[in-house]
Amino acid sequence: MMMVLLSSAAVASGAGGLFALLLAKPLYATLGDSCPSGRSAMFWAVYSSALLVLAPLMGVLFVAAYPPVGLSSMVLFSRSLLLGLICLVFALLVIGRVLGRTAFKQLDAEIKAELYKVSRPQSEKS
Repeated sequence: MMMVLLSSAAVASGAGGLFALLLAKPLYATLGDSCPSGRSAMFWAVYSSALLVLAPLMGVLFVAAYPPVGLSSMVLFSRSLLLGLICLVFALLVIGRVLGRTAFKQLDAEIKAELYKVSRPQSEKS
């Protein structure tokens, strides 16, 4: 049973690591637009990448903490892997929601600034 759970943990964390690698540059660029400094953008990019690797691992560890009794090793592998991948999808949704909300706030502020410029009378602009 332990080897089955270790295998599913490796596969789930590997999938999270692959997503972290694929999203590293775009995530850092997006965070660079919304963070006040490069250090904070780097921190949140690394934090998000760690979340993408650890979330599926936590799902597999949940199955290990409450092991089902009497299941074959393939069923245990598939269930633990499924829960790990569900946790990965949840982590992706959380990161996307937070970044999307930040992007919309910035866009809203830029639109309001442009509308303010346009709505001012000509005499005030000079």
